[in-house]
Amino acid sequence: MKNKLWKFIMVAVLIIPVLIIPSGVEAAVKNPFSDVSTNNPYFDMIHEMRDEKVISGYPDGTFKPKEKINRKQAAALVNRIVKLPARKKFVAFKDVSTKNPYFNDIKKVQQAGIFEPDTKGNFYPNKLITRAEMAKVLTIAFDLKEVSEYDFLDVPRSHPMSTYIRAMYAADITTGDGGIYYPDIAVSRDHYAVFLYRTLHRNDPIDPKNPEKPLPGQLTPYLPEYLEGGEYRVANAMLTMMGQKVTHYPADYLITDPIKDGPYGDMPEIDLYKNRFGKYNEMAKQNLLYLKRFTKEDSVVGEMLNRWLAGDFSQVTDDYRTLRMMTDDDYGNCASDVCMDDFIKARTKQAEEYFLKTISGAEAVKRYRTEWGTE
Repeated sequence: MKNKLWKFIMVAVLIIPVLIIPSGVEAAVKNPFSDVSTNNPYFDMIHEMRDEKVISGYPDGTFKPKEKINRKQAAALVNRIVKLPARKKFVAFKDVSTKNPYFNDIKKVQQAGIFEPDTKGNFYPNKLITRAEMAKVLTIAFDLKEVSEYDFLDVPRSHPMSTYIRAMYAADITTGDGGIYYPDIAVSRDHYAVFLYRTLHRNDPIDPKNPEKPLPGQLTPYLPEYLEGGEYRVANAMLTMMGQKVTHYPADYLITDPIKDGPYGDMPEIDLYKNRFGKYNEMAKQNLLYLKRFTKEDSVVGEMLNRWLAGDFSQVTDDYRTLRMMTDDDYGNCASDVCMDDFIKARTKQAEEYFLKTISGAEAVKRYRTEWGTE
């Protein structure tokens, strides 16, 4: 599919400045945009997308990462990247004439069922596109079928874009920000670049020659310069994976089910996850290999990562406590005589697979079975 996409993309860059992202190290980026710092967490993604002709910058060498994208630009980008299906009969928009250079792009997204005329028959081509609307665009355009059961705190299940946003989350196209999605915020060029990058690369196989990169959409706050700052930082990243393996609930408990007299009342675990922990990352070999780049073999976290990579999770509850102690000086200073983590358990295979499917979708379950020999 990817090779076919570039034929559409080459046309798109002639109409609007687009976004691009390289996944190599900093030295591999040639002619970086003058206004995209190496401290930008999307530095590699933006330049790789540029090098692949998915996006472009401005003549002065800038990218303008915080400039917002409007609805006609979003329509053009998506229409030029993927061949949209004509699911609906064309209905002309009153505010988009046939002379509009974006007319055909807007027509295609309307026929695909992405945009419809409002009650006045308008499209509003110059209106900025929101993050919620972008979720609908990418979900329909790329036929994202897996939908997570996870709800962002600011996107209740009753939200008209909830299904699309949860599909984006399941595909690791969006990670949110501490459990928040900001559905009504306009999409910036750098975030649109990242959305496109993750969408196009969501099904890429792991390159055995270069496995030391996190899964797309995961470990994004943990840049090399952060992880090089000490073992406790690697330990903190490792903790984000532990939700897949351990639970304060019964070992075979399913994350979405309420439980009577549970450790946090009747709250299902998924609500605890949303309210306290934010993004969980997958215990995948690609993520573990990435973290190993920043550890010493004989260190506590280095030895732990080696055991995990060998498929040895027999000490996972002790590993959890060790990581907590490394990252929290107050860990163990409980308000009562009993610490909650005294009751931590390793999830059963059934509970772990259900957790993965709920949080990340079916692809994560397939990867889990393949990597750890459970299929």
